[in-house]
Amino acid sequence: MNRIRIPAIHLLLLVTVFMPTNAQAPIPGERIDSVFADINRTDRPGCSLAIFRDGETAFAKGYGMGNLEYGIALSPRSVFHIASISKQFTAFAVELLVDDGLVSWDDDIRTYVPEIPDYGQTITLRHLVHHTSGIRDQWNLLYMAGWRWEADLVTQGDAIDLMSRQRALNFDPGAEYLYSNSGFTLLAVVVERVSGLTLRHFTEQRIFEPLGMHSTHFHDDHQTIVPDRAYGYMRDEGEGWKISIPDFAIVGASSLFTTVEDMEKWNDNFRNVTVGDETSIGRLLTKGVLNSGDEINYAHGISVSEYRGLPTIGHGGADAGYRSNYLKFPDQDVGIVCFCNFAGANPGGYVRQVADIVLEDVLAPEHEVTTVPDVDIEMWEQSFEAIAGFYRDPLTDVPVNIFIHERQAYITRGRARPQGAPPLLPLGSNRFAVGGPDDTLLVEMSDGRPIAISSDELSYTYIGGTATNLDVGDYLGTYVSDELGTEYWFEADTSENGLLMKHRKHDPESLSPGFRDAFFSGGNWLVFERGEDGRVTGFTSSSGRVRKMEFRRR
Repeated sequence: MNRIRIPAIHLLLLVTVFMPTNAQAPIPGERIDSVFADINRTDRPGCSLAIFRDGETAFAKGYGMGNLEYGIALSPRSVFHIASISKQFTAFAVELLVDDGLVSWDDDIRTYVPEIPDYGQTITLRHLVHHTSGIRDQWNLLYMAGWRWEADLVTQGDAIDLMSRQRALNFDPGAEYLYSNSGFTLLAVVVERVSGLTLRHFTEQRIFEPLGMHSTHFHDDHQTIVPDRAYGYMRDEGEGWKISIPDFAIVGASSLFTTVEDMEKWNDNFRNVTVGDETSIGRLLTKGVLNSGDEINYAHGISVSEYRGLPTIGHGGADAGYRSNYLKFPDQDVGIVCFCNFAGANPGGYVRQVADIVLEDVLAPEHEVTTVPDVDIEMWEQSFEAIAGFYRDPLTDVPVNIFIHERQAYITRGRARPQGAPPLLPLGSNRFAVGGPDDTLLVEMSDGRPIAISSDELSYTYIGGTATNLDVGDYLGTYVSDELGTEYWFEADTSENGLLMKHRKHDPESLSPGFRDAFFSGGNWLVFERGEDGRVTGFTSSSGRVRKMEFRRR
């Protein structure tokens, strides 16, 4: 069948808008459009949006371009890679196997994936779905092992191979919540090995076809042609754009392809259950509980929270040039989904701006930020000269840094970067406001020197300021990780008078010194270890989702 080609500028005007048939007030389209006014152009990527209300699509529209090479605009039918929103569909596939009596959430993962090492503690499917397993995150592991995003094809087997070689967990199963994509890759493997079907085929047969989600699939082959696909983009070094598409064939934690149109069917299944039953939907929305008895806000691939006084369920996602967000207000039976095809997009912000418009009559007033009392500059300087420096997390090695920049104090993870770091202001009695009065930090002092800092979310030990007069010769050489199957080597950085880290597949990187024997590398902290003779014997590498990966000096 021949297709009529329509210029992109006309496609931007030929949007699909659905209006509700019930008696509710119509969606204020012009106000919604204003949220996306800055991206609704023919020379850049953008976003597709849909608003669901009372089991119907009340509004759906595309803003910006889905393909810059061929001049194709985004629409409600554009197919996006939606990244971590995929997790709730993987979790629901397991729910159906639970309904079938084939698995239990309390089963040991090694029952189905014996490749996972025996850590001496049972890791259940429930731990995996709630991100409480302690298993290190696959993406962090892959990057540490030298994999290059959008340059190396990553398969399910690659991720399982890395997991099978790990010798330690981040923490005891059930002790903490720490987001780990590895858990959902393992759940996908469970579905495949129990059902005898790939996750793609199982979900097509049991979820997507029954719901009528005909443009939705788990993308387990990166070479598969996808009609109406929105290409992902990121900014190039100038003002233009370049393609940014995930190059992995790995499913479960990510890789669901769908449209905002199809998401209406999924959104309505929470209200009018067609696939599964009330029990399985209830399990899907059940929050996790830690060993301590504390409840977390993460259910089965879905975050359970609230926005401006209203209960919500939802999730966000980010991979390469794709960003996505889905937010449902169950009590109001309103769902909002926004898929974007450019890195740097903030679909979560867009969704909440749209919610502010659609639900303005029932949302609680926005939180009013009270001001911190005026602070005497001299008192400020004296306070922070005393407490500036690094504070180390004993569990992860990743420190926070209190530093002064242009007579202002900031706190951040990693190096001293004022951009985006919250400022600190003294409140008296060694207490400080972190960006505002609602978050406070307590500094424990002894003889005028800091010992530790603590708040509701952290407790770190003081370890001093930035190391100076380093003898980089202490660190030179090659370091090997058996768990990652890779090696790094360090050379003197003559241009920076510091340390240069090299890997055969990564560009050389100049390391920024932190506390003694510690350096900042991109998103990782390297902490070198010394033997009894004082000689460096190895280092550990820690990031947000991998703690203390060991490297030994060759």
